[in-house]
Amino acid sequence: MEQVEDDVKLRRVVEGRAVVSRAWITRYTGAGRSTVARWYALRHEQPEERRHPERVVTVDRVDYYDQEAVEAFWAAHQEGVGTARLGVSGRRSGTGHGEPSGGRPVSAERALAVEVALAELRRAGGYRRGLAARLARAHGGGARTWERAVTDARTAHATEAEHQTQRSAPQPE
Repeated sequence: MEQVEDDVKLRRVVEGRAVVSRAWITRYTGAGRSTVARWYALRHEQPEERRHPERVVTVDRVDYYDQEAVEAFWAAHQEGVGTARLGVSGRRSGTGHGEPSGGRPVSAERALAVEVALAELRRAGGYRRGLAARLARAHGGGARTWERAVTDARTAHATEAEHQTQRSAPQPE
């Protein structure tokens, strides 16, 4: 019996070959639906050996891909991107803000926003409520973006203060 997920067959046999849906691909790779959709949408930007396969057939508005081609794509993707070493999704574990523990690299805009927020924290001698909203009004951009920047800046500011305290503490002889 073929598996069904939300009324979508995960795997079919069409003209003698096994074909799989995106739902099957998410299960097989452990990647999210948006990641699988992105692999397909950006397939022509990838080297041919790491390119997501073309759809073979559409049944009831569900696209299906050759199973062997998907498995070959996934093996090449793991090798090329390094996901075999990192885990199922191919991301290092971490907070996602580019810290050394892992996550995405910080964009230049984000790094600049954190520096602006950190400079304001230094000037004010620490955090004051409403800082993110003030920065958003003064510099533009979304409030949530500035909230994240202020959060990162507060962490950096606390680390600076801790290092300052350690440096000024008397050293035993």
